[in-house]
Amino acid sequence: MSNGNFSDLGPVIRKLISRTNLSQDEIHKSVDLILKGKASDAAIASFLVALTMKGETAEEIWTILQTVKDHAIKITPNVSGNLIDTCGTGGDTIRSFNISTAAAIVACSAGSRVAKHGNRSFSGFCGSADFLECVGLDLNCTPASVSEAIEQTSIGFLYSPKFHPAMRNAASARKTIGIRSIFNIVGPLSNPCTNLSGQVIGVFEPSLLDTITNAMQKGTEGDGNEVMIVHAYDGFDELSNTCENDIVWIIGKQVKRIRLHPKVVNMQVAKPEQLVVHSKEDSIRDTLQVIYGVASQEKEDIVVLNASAALVIGKIASDFKEGVQIARSAIKEGKSQRKLLQLIQSCGNREKLEDAEKKFIKF
Repeated sequence: MSNGNFSDLGPVIRKLISRTNLSQDEIHKSVDLILKGKASDAAIASFLVALTMKGETAEEIWTILQTVKDHAIKITPNVSGNLIDTCGTGGDTIRSFNISTAAAIVACSAGSRVAKHGNRSFSGFCGSADFLECVGLDLNCTPASVSEAIEQTSIGFLYSPKFHPAMRNAASARKTIGIRSIFNIVGPLSNPCTNLSGQVIGVFEPSLLDTITNAMQKGTEGDGNEVMIVHAYDGFDELSNTCENDIVWIIGKQVKRIRLHPKVVNMQVAKPEQLVVHSKEDSIRDTLQVIYGVASQEKEDIVVLNASAALVIGKIASDFKEGVQIARSAIKEGKSQRKLLQLIQSCGNREKLEDAEKKFIKF
């Protein structure tokens, strides 16, 4: 398939249906065809479903990730030190508020630099883009403006459709099939910030811990970049204060495996129902209340736990316990509230934030 023009997904779809893994050349050219808008919606849908049913290999994930990145609009903020991201794959069945976005803002307010990559919700009521838009962020900010925000305020939001315009060519097919596909896996991995030093990635299936670990190791050459892949036993695609958590921490070619229980970081064990929401408005309220330090203890704890991972990856905290203490202090001292304001002022409308405060926050 490496010879001649590649213009038909049919042969690779047939291979996938027969449970045959694709070569690097086949997977690259298939996804390239999709992202260039040269494949039909029916062919894209068939390809995605067949690949999901076969099961993605580490090499396939890595090759698709690189192809997606090749089509992205990239930025390189002029910052020194560490620059991180926190993002989940989505796909879990737990309707929680926007934990990863709150954790990113808290971690940034505590000293980390954050290039937050995100989108609208795939599996829940409210994704990171949904929340930030509702509190005043302009999702149409130019890449240059986002880069400048990171340089000036240490945080910026990279709205996936803005930075990955080629992905629109797969949008209709993805919506039609209505199931998790390879793009849900590579999406959180495909941050278009070229000088990212670390990522915290939540996954909804325990099997993805090893699959993504193997994929990410194909691209690390001991360059010091770190990836922390996390999964909660009760199904959260992030660290949870309701149960034990599995963590795979990749540092170059080195892999550490950690099992973290909330009690280890002096947290009470919460119940999943204490963290769920029933509407988009609930999600916006709870996310904002955590950032402003007026949420329930259980909701604050799960954000603090995830922020601690970001602080460890960002070299602000030496371990999770210290990260929890730093993150909790940042909320208590009003730093996270001020950091959200800085983000909105750099790329948004402060009046919308004030409207959200009046609606959801009682000072």
